[in-house]
Amino acid sequence: MSTHGESKPNHATAEGKARFVEVALPLPLHASYTYRVPTALEHRARLGDRVVVPVRRREVVGVVVDREADPPVGITIRDLLAAPDSTPAIPEPLLETARWMASYYGAPLGLALRVMLPRDLWGSSRVMVTLRNGDRPEVGGLAGELIGTLARRGGEAPLPSLTHALRRPLWDVLARLTMIGLVSLRCEPAKRQPAKALQRVVEITGEMLTLVERAERFRNAPKQRLAYETLEQMGGTVPVRHLLEEVSAREGVVRSLVKAGLVRIGRVPLHRDPFATDPGVAPPDRLSPRQAEAVEQLQGYGPGERALLYGVTGSGKTVVYLKVIEAALAQGEGAILLVPEISLTPQTVGRVRGMFGDAVAVVHSGLSDGERLDAWRAIRSGERRVVVGARSAIFAPVQRLGVIVIDEEHEASYKNGETPRYHARDVAVVRARTEGARVIYGSATPSLELWSAPATRLHRVTLPDRVGHRPLPPVEVVDLRTAPQVRGTGAVPWSEVMEAAVAHTLDRKEQALLLLNRRGFSAYLQCSSCGDVPTCPSCSIALTVHRAPEQLRCHYCDHRVPVPTQCAACGHPVQQARGIGTQQLERAVAERFPAARIARMDLDTTGPKWSHHRILSAVERREIDILLGTQMIAKGIDFPGVTVVGVVDADTALHLPDFRAAERTFQLLAQVSGRAGRGPAGGRVVVQTRRPDHPAIRAAATHDTDGFLTEELTARQSPPYPPHTEIVNLLVSGDEELRVGREAAELAEWVEALIQHHGLALQVLGPAPCPVARIKSRWRWHALVKGTRRDLGRLVRYLAPRLAASGSIRIHLDRDPVSLL
Repeated sequence: MSTHGESKPNHATAEGKARFVEVALPLPLHASYTYRVPTALEHRARLGDRVVVPVRRREVVGVVVDREADPPVGITIRDLLAAPDSTPAIPEPLLETARWMASYYGAPLGLALRVMLPRDLWGSSRVMVTLRNGDRPEVGGLAGELIGTLARRGGEAPLPSLTHALRRPLWDVLARLTMIGLVSLRCEPAKRQPAKALQRVVEITGEMLTLVERAERFRNAPKQRLAYETLEQMGGTVPVRHLLEEVSAREGVVRSLVKAGLVRIGRVPLHRDPFATDPGVAPPDRLSPRQAEAVEQLQGYGPGERALLYGVTGSGKTVVYLKVIEAALAQGEGAILLVPEISLTPQTVGRVRGMFGDAVAVVHSGLSDGERLDAWRAIRSGERRVVVGARSAIFAPVQRLGVIVIDEEHEASYKNGETPRYHARDVAVVRARTEGARVIYGSATPSLELWSAPATRLHRVTLPDRVGHRPLPPVEVVDLRTAPQVRGTGAVPWSEVMEAAVAHTLDRKEQALLLLNRRGFSAYLQCSSCGDVPTCPSCSIALTVHRAPEQLRCHYCDHRVPVPTQCAACGHPVQQARGIGTQQLERAVAERFPAARIARMDLDTTGPKWSHHRILSAVERREIDILLGTQMIAKGIDFPGVTVVGVVDADTALHLPDFRAAERTFQLLAQVSGRAGRGPAGGRVVVQTRRPDHPAIRAAATHDTDGFLTEELTARQSPPYPPHTEIVNLLVSGDEELRVGREAAELAEWVEALIQHHGLALQVLGPAPCPVARIKSRWRWHALVKGTRRDLGRLVRYLAPRLAASGSIRIHLDRDPVSLL
């Protein structure tokens, strides 16, 4: 389906042999746009090319998705304005992957393409509205409000900000004001080719000075001589800042050399790589027999094949990945290594860089726009052949892609939370098929989706033992209902077993990890008289108590208020904090062990850029005795000094109204337990719980991954949930609770009718309010559709372009959701 660049009658009927292309725009539009290719761009506008096109009164960057489009009849087709790239920005395999994403997830093709390119490569023009000088007749209504707003803003403002300020469409009134000469419009063009960042360099000019000439010229300027000779030793061209750091001088030294005609200052492109100064750590050269066997098996699989590397924590899966990637590079191929959260896995990045050096590009959301663009350019040109990154790195334009590795494949962070709601694990399969690459998944706690896959579709390679045959740490489960507790820790559950384990670790100058998967100080505040609990005005959630600063906060919309001195409902002055968070745990542990060096790692302490790296590096250098935090501390870290892992409360997510709650709890406990005992001193794990007999707790305590997955797979048969069936979550949200419920009911009825009419093997459950019924002032209802992949696909492709927003009502279609909260 396509639309056109302009909806005007076609007065020029002879189109001749002009070529027309379909362009997908990075907008929530399921239709593409048709444009004419002007003579000047006949050799451009290839599939995957970025092009600048007119859309109404602005210019937008889009991507060519069809070169043989048929022009619509009876309308004027507008021309492409520019095709700025020498090579297509989206290679054909990635374009095919985007088409699959649009079809499978019901997403507009333009939005599927948008996630594949850095933000700086997209863009649109900005319309500026200017108040013209001269006599101004009195005008009223919206025109008068517009003129008044412009005058208050200095006579000029962007159209979007005016529309936002006046809360009404302005194009019609602007057309009238332009005709009578009261305002003028100016279009600032879309970015066509973002400039590369430049850095200042100093370069020696002319012939090198002889020793005699140096002695004469620099007789009274020793710093200038030092700078000149250092520049000579460093090759004659060096970044100005680097040279000044080397000789401990100020910029006046360089200016003096420039004035003397000995050097000149220039500017050269700067590759912004935040890891450029990190040499990494080379992985072990020698492999265990099991690792060598795994590498051989994985290298033996052909293009398009998939394999699961199933290895216990500490079995050396990362080294196996690197050896497989090394073999791919030796054959002239490239590789992508996905990790769940790049900021939490600095050791993995370090090992990859330690093995492949400057051939590695690191891509993740923590990079600035410029850093991301430079990394993309280096990958696209073939300068960087190995890409390490979080889920969006699956779209990196690696040349001759040969292998895709997805570490910790079970992690929910591989699922994108907004349109297109793709899962990188599944996108990898499609991309590998289009490019002839292999896919290797790795996990100590595989997802049920992969665990249940037949051997004909997924090979399985196992690493059953830790490196060096070190045993998995013993796990002691402490029943908080009956176990003796240490006094003086407030609301923090702190058993005598946990106290003794941490104290013994500190006495031996070793390290401990403490997991509590809830941030803040306390879960909520409650009046001891009437029982009232302060809640977020915009979300259906209790406000969490925080310290430093002292406030109540919502963890969904970040609403913040001071901690009240009395109950808002009854005025009672005494209120009690209920439940615990990492801030309260930190205080209790500091009081129990005042000499210990403690670090906390959660969303409140890791906001600044690279803060994760700073904290984990301190732990690695043994500058931290106790690291406590949320699930951030459970993955991607390998510290031989950690001999005790304590799970303060294993039940925080066990009873959430989500079919994956038990699976997630088991994975978290198994992963954090695996952080202990990786060094020669061994280790132990203490898990505190009120449900010691729960299958997830029981299996984690015995490191029985096979047993848990088998039992959980059986539990999901009735009622059926993935992987026994596939699901789509239809989420309806809006400002008015009753209207949202009514719209959700109408949507469910419509979907039911479609299913019956087309005879699809699907079932609709609901609608019902979401477990978190309101977020950011929007009420939320949802309905689940269960069934076969084939029939769900037919339904998604039909529904997606027809689920238009209506007023404040929005409808989101989430295929293969990882959470139903």
